[in-house]
Amino acid sequence: MKYYEFNGLRVSEPNNKKRKKAKKTKLKAKTKIKEPMSRKKIINICIGVFLLVFFTISATLYSNHEPTKEFLDKYVFRKDVYENNLPFIVIDSVNAENIYAYGKNIMILHQNSLRVYNKMGVEEYNIDVKIKKPLFASKGNYLCLADKGGNKIYLISGRNIIWQKDLEGSISNICINKNGFIAVSIADTSYKTIVETYDNSGTRLFRQYLSTSNVIDIDISGDNKSLAIAEANFTGAVIQSSVKIISIEEAKKNSTSSIVYSGIANPGDLIVNIEYNNRNNLICMYDGRVDCVKNNQNEEVINFSSEDILFVDIGLNSGIVKVKKKPTGLFSAEAELKIINSNTMENKSIYTIEGIPQKIYTYDTMICINLGTEVLFINGNGWLTKRYRSSQEIKDVVMCDGVAGIIYKDRVEIISL
Repeated sequence: MKYYEFNGLRVSEPNNKKRKKAKKTKLKAKTKIKEPMSRKKIINICIGVFLLVFFTISATLYSNHEPTKEFLDKYVFRKDVYENNLPFIVIDSVNAENIYAYGKNIMILHQNSLRVYNKMGVEEYNIDVKIKKPLFASKGNYLCLADKGGNKIYLISGRNIIWQKDLEGSISNICINKNGFIAVSIADTSYKTIVETYDNSGTRLFRQYLSTSNVIDIDISGDNKSLAIAEANFTGAVIQSSVKIISIEEAKKNSTSSIVYSGIANPGDLIVNIEYNNRNNLICMYDGRVDCVKNNQNEEVINFSSEDILFVDIGLNSGIVKVKKKPTGLFSAEAELKIINSNTMENKSIYTIEGIPQKIYTYDTMICINLGTEVLFINGNGWLTKRYRSSQEIKDVVMCDGVAGIIYKDRVEIISL
């Protein structure tokens, strides 16, 4: 800094550079604060707000307004598919019971050959099996195939037969879990019924003998810990149904002390089906109600004996499907599909069906509604995934993860879900 003498006083030279710099910085800051928002930014914000409002209104209308939902499904989301516009497989005198969907493929059993077709209807491979009347059961990567009334059983994964056996007696029912554990009920032995359980290597874990009752259904929990058996005794004046849960670990040691739960239904109540859900709670369906066995305690969760019920299904991995008829006029009717969470027993969603379903199917998280010449595919949240329309009567439908087969007398049309 420089100093000067002025009238006997020593004064410093003002630092003009610093003052100018400070002044510039101050002006710049003021300019920045006062700078108006650019037109581009305003336009972007307006577009963002508009899109947010648009999608919010659209989602609300889609959920609550049927005409809007139908319009968007048909013209925006393109969920409608039509007969003769899909890949197909030509069939010749094959029963619908011989057609199955597994592992994103359609399978057809014909003359002891299990032929496997991809989504485009092209045969990829075949597996030689000796089956006259097939029983199919699949979960995850595993498929169990057995001869109903015969004695042969196979565990298949992908293209390979993991193991196969000839059992003593006549096979009446099978089940499989996601880890490839299998239970099979066998009749025509010295006992009324025998239930055998196998692991995924084909090792028999134990046998359960039933001397007086018939096995209605069987299922294995997803954690490989429990086998559930639904039984019915028809020898008395009224039907007597019961459900047993067996500890697989205990049964391997001593089958007589392995029963961890035994529930007897009211006289006359017929057990129809049992299914373990994704939390290993056992869902039991009777002819007028649905029970849940959780922590070896039974609780009635749905009673539909007094309702105008068309179908009830417990096959979803975490849901119960109930379809109820709803009259809308003198000559018209529609149905209401209700999905109930099988863990909390709360209503998850409701879907209105225009018309009366002929049959429903479930697999994992997907529901299929067969209306005769129209098929709806609805996911576990109650949203339409695909709608198939036909000019002729649909014979049957098979479904697995990502693929469905629409069965006619002469062909199977393939839908990707």
